Amino acid sequence: MRERIHKRLPVEFVEEVLDSFNQHKISEKEAMELLGIKRSRLHQLRKRWLLKNRKNPFRLWRRTESTFHVLREDVRQWLDKELQYIRQEADLFRGKFNFAFLAEEAQKRFGHPFCRNSLRLYALRSGYYHALPEEKGKVYTRFETSGPGALFQHDSSYHLWVPHRKEKQYLILTKDDYSRKVVGARIVERETTFEHLEAVRQTVSTHGIPLAYYLDNHSIFRFVLHQGVHVRYKLREDEGEIQFKRALRSLAIGMIYTGKRQAQAKGKVEKIFDYLQRRLPYLCEKHKVKEISQAQKILDDLVSYYNEQRRHEETNEIPIKRWQEAIKEGKSKLRSLDPSTDLDRIFSIHLQRKTRKDGTIMFMGRKWPTGCPEGTSIILCLIPNVKFMIYKEDKKLWEFHL
Repeated sequence: MRERIHKRLPVEFVEEVLDSFNQHKISEKEAMELLGIKRSRLHQLRKRWLLKNRKNPFRLWRRTESTFHVLREDVRQWLDKELQYIRQEADLFRGKFNFAFLAEEAQKRFGHPFCRNSLRLYALRSGYYHALPEEKGKVYTRFETSGPGALFQHDSSYHLWVPHRKEKQYLILTKDDYSRKVVGARIVERETTFEHLEAVRQTVSTHGIPLAYYLDNHSIFRFVLHQGVHVRYKLREDEGEIQFKRALRSLAIGMIYTGKRQAQAKGKVEKIFDYLQRRLPYLCEKHKVKEISQAQKILDDLVSYYNEQRRHEETNEIPIKRWQEAIKEGKSKLRSLDPSTDLDRIFSIHLQRKTRKDGTIMFMGRKWPTGCPEGTSIILCLIPNVKFMIYKEDKKLWEFHL
């Protein structure tokens, strides 16, 4: 089941789409496809957006906090286990919530009656239950954003970028949808989750935090279900823990996905791959480049020319000038990165561990001390070949260099 819109996209990006739709810059169908909603929901959001004011700002989630329907801690713990079972572990009854039955079970367990709507509201607020029929996302092919940082298109290309190495490499690229400026480009030998995390880290550290990323359905970016005769998943699509998705969500960056087997919908970033394929391999061969670091320098020069000197065919503007002019006019949607943000924690590989009897954890065939009692849940944050950190909730306990 698709997540509710307030969990998928930041409110600023939704306002961006509604503004473009209201000014007839995009069609009704394009707005529906971009937000992943149906026609009635689109016009409902547009109406609320038009009626916003200082006292009633535009919100995607209308329900406010209330002391009504508040459950005790022990009831919440029991209910979390029940809802999690229905959502992720049940077979025939997965996703089929019967709150009247849950209210009866709660009464038997805790000795007093429960309102089934109280349990339903808790499930809604906690994200277990969405009360929406399953929707299939449609491919978004064209959308003109109104400023830098509204949408970054992100992808990778497997190609023989360095011909003298005889083996293909990956080029990871990020492009601003509005200005067509390339905001991140790096060549790597293998495409891994950590390489994509590093690409995002460099981009947000240099340019700021965008409203949303536009991605394909690669397993690095989302948990995609591939059901087969010999394979059965306990988790449904988007229910699995994906490191890339976790990192972007921690920075409040929305994620928009293309349709399945339609990665070409990200036309703006695909065009730059074609542009580089006609130039980078030739230059690497001409200069007899064999090292990735040398190829990266040539790539940086090509990107610099593309951003600063080449006039884009569609906008008829130089990307960097279009970017700078929009920022001067107050069109930028980028948010500044808080200097206190722990980037090492966000852009690392998170591994769940529990401490052993002696207060240690096993990792890479060795025991590592944590100072925590047996059974404590900790998070191991790995930066490959550099270091790893141990966290208990938000507190950093240890840091070990590899």
